[in-house]
Amino acid sequence: MTLSIWNDIDRQYRKVAKERAKKNTGKEPLVNASNVQFFRDVTGLEPTDYQQRFLTDENQFVVARWARQTGKSLTLSVLCLHTALSGPERAIAILAPSLRQGRMLIRRIAGFLPKLPRSWIDGRVLKTRLSFVNGSSIEAFPNSPETVRGLTLGLLIVDEANYIEDDKALYDAVVYALATTNGRFIATSTPGTRDSLFYEMCTNDEEYGDFSRHHVSFHDALEPKGPLKKTTVDRLKQQTREDPSRWDREMLAEFSSDEEAWLSYRLIDSCVDETLEYVPDLDKPAKEVKQE
Repeated sequence: MTLSIWNDIDRQYRKVAKERAKKNTGKEPLVNASNVQFFRDVTGLEPTDYQQRFLTDENQFVVARWARQTGKSLTLSVLCLHTALSGPERAIAILAPSLRQGRMLIRRIAGFLPKLPRSWIDGRVLKTRLSFVNGSSIEAFPNSPETVRGLTLGLLIVDEANYIEDDKALYDAVVYALATTNGRFIATSTPGTRDSLFYEMCTNDEEYGDFSRHHVSFHDALEPKGPLKKTTVDRLKQQTREDPSRWDREMLAEFSSDEEAWLSYRLIDSCVDETLEYVPDLDKPAKEVKQE
């Protein structure tokens, strides 16, 4: 009986000590390194020039259109984790076209946790939420204005922003969550339709001129400057030669004019026969030939 009592006391003491440590930890940053150094520490990689530019950009509103496989998700994951660990009580929200995509980014971030002290993690690692002993959290939310309205955030990440439905309504619902915290808004995507808020953020200087803009094409990410292999990129270009708008979007990270067109420019151009003499307008009478 006496041993059982001492075990209970010991458990209660450890619980109180843990709560006290958690309370004290919340007053100080868990990480003091810059986010570039933190990138090196958790990934074991040297960030590319364009990754460093993105990581060191401290503007409140940031928009980034990057080509496929250039390290966008990796960079976002490190940025989210560094933001959570470098200050107390920071709420970070992730929005994507689907909750599944948001969970994928959470899983990518969780992949770095084994490189951190286990004592920094608060509670269980969930599919949609990571919590830390300094009071910061990273959470993926469903893509719906109703579910995110009223949040108070230190950082809002909108991934694949060009493919989010009702993007303007969603932006209006969440952007005011940054007003009381002076928090940051970061939208990233590969380009898609021009009929989108993401396109406006990338091009409309009148309304979104205060956005810091990052554009990364495959040219910026070819080895040795980045992770892309030239031989593979050449093959991909060959495979998309019949659909140049796809190449423009995925690898050049450019908004293609063919995206909203019923017929692509390449298809229309292929129907033109330079050997034929075309009649300008069938409704107009033919001009009479004057005799000399």
